[in-house]
Amino acid sequence: MYANTPDEHFVLARHPEHAQVIVACGFSGHGFKFVPVIGEILADLAIEGTTDHPIALFDPRRVRV
Repeated sequence: MYANTPDEHFVLARHPEHAQVIVACGFSGHGFKFVPVIGEILADLAIEGTTDHPIALFDPRRVRV
């Protein structure tokens, strides 16, 4: 599947209404290159609730459709 966001940036965040759900999508066919850091970020979000990585750019609320 080739999924992309309007601004072509990933989506990485906790679901805004269901904190136990972590969202990661919009990798547009090249996300495989980022698997090590994406995995670390997702693990941080799932276990700690936050990450030290700067992920504001990937917040789903930035996307306007």
